[in-house]
Amino acid sequence: MSVAPREVSVLPRPARSDLELIERVDRSLEVLQGKWKVHLLFYMARGVHRHSRLLACLPGVSKKVMTDSLRVLERDGLVHREIFPEVPVRVEYSLTKLGWSVTEPLVALAEWGEAHSQEVVEARTRARLGTTAAA
Repeated sequence: MSVAPREVSVLPRPARSDLELIERVDRSLEVLQGKWKVHLLFYMARGVHRHSRLLACLPGVSKKVMTDSLRVLERDGLVHREIFPEVPVRVEYSLTKLGWSVTEPLVALAEWGEAHSQEVVEARTRARLGTTAAA
């Protein structure tokens, strides 16, 4: 009795350039990861802001969480924090050149989201209902 050879499906290996591109995207997204970082970057793109003004722009965020987010953005070089020796102490935040450089890709991503949001909603509805995708 002979056994028929089994077909083996071989997936193509990703090209090195693809893996490098994916790694660069992952590193970029890591900088922006966090619920409030993108919000803070957009608000600071409108100018220099004091801590209390930024906090007022983010209803629902605690002072500690916002401060932690600002510190991480500062650590990563996207935000500049300036402390003024006044009573009470005044702290202002602004975007660095690196921070400004990320605003254009964020605006492009927002535009993509607006242009394709209906398609995403429809795809999610089809998936939820178990129907096939439209061509």
